[in-house]
Amino acid sequence: MRYMLLHKTNDSLEAGNPPDPDMLARADAVLEEMRQAGVLLAAEGLMPSSRGARITFPTPGDEPRVLDGPFAETKELIAGVSIIRVESKAEAVSWALRFAEADPNTPIDILELAD
Repeated sequence: MRYMLLHKTNDSLEAGNPPDPDMLARADAVLEEMRQAGVLLAAEGLMPSSRGARITFPTPGDEPRVLDGPFAETKELIAGVSIIRVESKAEAVSWALRFAEADPNTPIDILELAD
């Protein structure tokens, strides 16, 4: 089973500030553990939403609308993505909890990828 761990962003990261170096070192150590365990497929940090765009459809059947960032709802935005291959959701949660130890107070969504 493959899971995507979506690491939420915060106001500081959205403002373009770099991550805390100590937290980044702790998170990198978790990523290295994942590499050594053979579960990590990919891991990437994302730039602030001010560097992105969103495509919306105002009403069904309308032409798509492209909105440039930044986006207002920081709590819904993602700062990083990890993709892992594990045997169960419980194992995915276990790895996500390791990230939670490295970066306390940052919500992580755990979503199973479709095959």
